[in-house]
Amino acid sequence: MEERKATGANPDKLQHIESVMVVDDDDNWIFISKINLKKAGLGKEIITARNGREAIDKLEELAATGEKKLPALIFVDIRMPVMDGFEFLEQISQTGKIDLGQSKVYMCSSSLNPADKERSAKYPIAGFLTKPVTKEVLLNLLA
Repeated sequence: MEERKATGANPDKLQHIESVMVVDDDDNWIFISKINLKKAGLGKEIITARNGREAIDKLEELAATGEKKLPALIFVDIRMPVMDGFEFLEQISQTGKIDLGQSKVYMCSSSLNPADKERSAKYPIAGFLTKPVTKEVLLNLLA
């Protein structure tokens, strides 16, 4: 993903982000992500899941009820128990139960292994982000 200078996000784009999902098994990263999302003014609702399976269950529930839109932004950690980030992407791609056409999915990792970034590029994601995902990075995603 190309690095961009922080210029501030378009306020119109911020208003359209009703919910954001953070999928990570590390409570500290979830806590930091929530703080940075709030500082960036993103998402009136922040949905969390501790692994890919839990995230799919929550997304399927949202899709089934039709009452709420699916999250506009989804941040998925690579390494998690039960179902990791790659398994999550594979499952979403294969089932067709969940249409993430209106969502931007970002893989997030503290890994500096280029193979992780290359592997994630095989999926229809918006980008690969290195943790921590700061307020400035979040605002640049929407600039």
